[in-house]
Amino acid sequence: MFEVLTDVSFHSVKRPIPIALSILSTAAILFFTVRPGGEAELAQGWSYTLTYGPAALAELIQNLLLFIPLGVSLTLAGVRPVRVVAIGGLLSFSVEFLQQWIPGRDPSVGDIVCNTTGTALGVLLVVAAPIWLWAPPRRSVWQARLTALIALLAWYGTGAMVRQTFPPGPYRLVTTPDLPYLGRYEGEGLKVTTGVGSLEVRAVAAPSPPGRTSPVVAALDPHDEQVLLLSVDGQDLTLRYAMPALRWTLEQPDLRLRGGMRSVAPRDTFTAATWHDSTNICLRVNATERCHLGYTIGDGWKLIYYPEGRPPWTLGLINTLWMVGCVIGVGFWGARGSNGKGGWLAMGLVIAGVLMVPLITGLKPTPLYEWIGAVGGMAIGFWVGSPGRRPGVSRDVELSPGAANPGAVPRG
Repeated sequence: MFEVLTDVSFHSVKRPIPIALSILSTAAILFFTVRPGGEAELAQGWSYTLTYGPAALAELIQNLLLFIPLGVSLTLAGVRPVRVVAIGGLLSFSVEFLQQWIPGRDPSVGDIVCNTTGTALGVLLVVAAPIWLWAPPRRSVWQARLTALIALLAWYGTGAMVRQTFPPGPYRLVTTPDLPYLGRYEGEGLKVTTGVGSLEVRAVAAPSPPGRTSPVVAALDPHDEQVLLLSVDGQDLTLRYAMPALRWTLEQPDLRLRGGMRSVAPRDTFTAATWHDSTNICLRVNATERCHLGYTIGDGWKLIYYPEGRPPWTLGLINTLWMVGCVIGVGFWGARGSNGKGGWLAMGLVIAGVLMVPLITGLKPTPLYEWIGAVGGMAIGFWVGSPGRRPGVSRDVELSPGAANPGAVPRG
């Protein structure tokens, strides 16, 4: 059954392509899982929970997503589904076993369960492709509209998750605090000044720039939960604040004044500050200042995985690809709708969302590169889904129950 479905949908995929994708998927898995983490210590033992920690949900999603490409590529390469799942589970166990001797890594049975499940989801995406990917024209229209609504919900959810919140006070200000999962700034805090919507700290710089986010001053609530962190990461000044993403145990992407600490020599005295109003967030180090900081609808992926310290062009490229991924299905299924017209409503919803969601949620206006991702993603999907591009099946012909197996004899 699995072999028949795969052959119908992907018989034009040449075998070397999925084999190469399988190798790339394995290399990506090893890159993200067997390199040292942020901590220098070795794990004390295995964890037997499904997920844990301040970013538990984000890590669970990471573990699922990381192995889906492996399941897809191995299935396309012709490996039997059961064997694909077994390979994913064995690779995950091997990685977790090695993590016992990799600093900053925590071997977990829960990770093996999630990774194996992710591999199985990848298999399911391929073997069920005739049902969800090559949908008949009428269903394609509704799938295009549903995909557009999901994209809008993802963008709205991004705005809801990164909105600044203020837990009940009073707050306690601590300079150079030693907080879990963060570095310890080796400088010295001299004076902290607060105002309406502002925080300023005068401090002595560390002997060398920290290699990870290290708070210079932290505002903590009565339960020692983080309300606001003004930190140094390399040559950057960073800002983190309380947001709903923390309650959902997602990642907490920061805002950055890039290169703000570049003019500060080791052991120099410097002043760092942040302030905001209803629509504007600013950061300053001495005379270097930047305002209009914030998040956009393309930053949703950072709630799942946030690579600290990456250059702006890398983050912008990923934002663009995220937008492509959100809407490419809108164009694909829209093109496969009746006479190609059924997807225009869905595409209109996407354009309206790119315009309106930032206004509704308080996110920054959508930048040009994210517009390119949204429009380009729909255009790519529309081109791929246009008539004649489905292997062996016309767009205007709905599959009958026996179409997946042309040699089948109808039962009377």
